[in-house]
Amino acid sequence: MSGATGPESPGTAGAVRAEGRLAATLRVVLSYLLRPVLRPLRRDLDEERARGAALHDASVRLERRLDEFQRHADTRLDQAGAELADLRGAYLVTRGEVERDREHFAAVDAEAGASLGRLQAELEGVRDRRLPTAEAGLAALQRGLAAIQAEVEGVRDQRVARLEDDLGRLHAAVAAVQALAGELRDQRLPALAGRLDAVVERLHEEIAAAASLTERLAAGEGLRVVADAGIEARIPDAVRKASVRFADAFRGSRDEILGRAREVVPLLAGAGPVLDLGCGRGELLEALAAAGVEARGVDSDLAMVEACRRLGLQVSEGEAIEALRAAAPGSLGAVTAIHVVEHLPAAAWMELVAAAARALRPGGTLLVESPNPDSLRVGAGLFWTDPTHRAPVHPEALAFVARAVGLEVLEVRRLRPFPADQALANPTLPAPVLELAQRLDAWLSGPRDYLLVASRPTVSS
Repeated sequence: MSGATGPESPGTAGAVRAEGRLAATLRVVLSYLLRPVLRPLRRDLDEERARGAALHDASVRLERRLDEFQRHADTRLDQAGAELADLRGAYLVTRGEVERDREHFAAVDAEAGASLGRLQAELEGVRDRRLPTAEAGLAALQRGLAAIQAEVEGVRDQRVARLEDDLGRLHAAVAAVQALAGELRDQRLPALAGRLDAVVERLHEEIAAAASLTERLAAGEGLRVVADAGIEARIPDAVRKASVRFADAFRGSRDEILGRAREVVPLLAGAGPVLDLGCGRGELLEALAAAGVEARGVDSDLAMVEACRRLGLQVSEGEAIEALRAAAPGSLGAVTAIHVVEHLPAAAWMELVAAAARALRPGGTLLVESPNPDSLRVGAGLFWTDPTHRAPVHPEALAFVARAVGLEVLEVRRLRPFPADQALANPTLPAPVLELAQRLDAWLSGPRDYLLVASRPTVSS
């Protein structure tokens, strides 16, 4: 026992080496003996290890796929949540609209029910009240139809003979008209042509007189002319006493002339004071007063003057030329002479234009209206229905005299054309005939009147 605790003896070392060799031998023997057993085990272990590595790789790939699926699922869930929220909002909106539509349809249904009730009541009223009335009206209509049928039969049996008689008289009237047309063509138109020649000759004489006045003006003699006091024959007393009815008969009713006067008023806006020569029944004065333009009139017919005064118009009795001479030079804003100059001799109306030029202020207006002699129906016919007319005054002659006394002629308007149904021109005529008819209309049926508008020039002009 005491030897076991001391230093290792040589025997002990040998034993240890022997044990080592035995262990090594045993390992070799066991390795040799276990090799057939361990080789399959090692191969199975390698296969298991390989399968484990493959399973590990598959597990890694699976985890990656799971991560991607998780992310994709989260995204899709977020989108699905948003879409679900949108669908929930749309559902709420649609539900509200459906509720409103249901209430609307309920109201419409109620209103339709009420309307249907009213309609049913109306139909019952028609059935109970109006249908008998309609049946009675139908019966009356049938009786009227029977009466009309009887009347037609009476016409057939009785009036046809009278119509044949009327047709015969109509044929006779047509023959009479044809005869009258022949008379007009062969007798009256030549006479009218002669009268027209006389009018044209008279106009030539007046133009010649105006030309002589121009020569006198160029020679510095002035243009003042004085009419012979005895040249104008007095109007018979019977005509003078009926002057108002005379004006209605030959110059138109008061309403008609008042309508024409209103067309002139815009030319005289702001032109007061206005002196209306030969004011007659005062239509122009009345229109100017309504427009707020200061105006007064003068007329030689006392009956006309009294008629104007009864209307509250400012009118005096006297001659037109004397009234102009009495006016201070440059004191009037406008002078009007509506259908006056054709009642005066040539020298008198020329003096009237000259006196008006003296009485007008710079920029003042002269209006002269007269029948249009360029229209044959007027110059050779209608003009002479007024026995107080002396001679037509041609617009060119009037414009010439106005310029000669220093006025500026602004325009010459043609007024009041004849109705279109009196024209010869018809669109259905062949083109050459239509052109000829239009020329004849312009010569025969030109506008009935003209209006000369002149002004006294201002210093600047």
